Amino acid sequence: MRKKLALLAVATAAVTVVTAATSASADTRIIKGAYVYFDPSRNMFGIGDTEGDGRTAYLDVRVNGGPQQTFGNHNGNGTWRDVYSNETGIRDGNTLAWRARVGGGATSGWVYETA
Repeated sequence: MRKKLALLAVATAAVTVVTAATSASADTRIIKGAYVYFDPSRNMFGIGDTEGDGRTAYLDVRVNGGPQQTFGNHNGNGTWRDVYSNETGIRDGNTLAWRARVGGGATSGWVYETA
């Protein structure tokens, strides 16, 4: 029951953050074991771990077609991590390609948008 409540809390937090974003371009990718969202009003990503499977939830991102950067949420099931522009180098007007991934598991499709 605790695991189900933790999963519900993480999913609710993701929906709340995405809903609070001010731009219509805010997007979320939810896959088995992870969710990733982008908040364009803050040029910030969030990475949530939704499974107690011992696998890490990841964000893969490319800024302006540059090399892929990977950020992980190593905090475990029911947690999330925010990744800010000072880590990714994202600035307003940048072209982004990003996706959610689980180590040794599922990978979402790429999302393409402008920061």
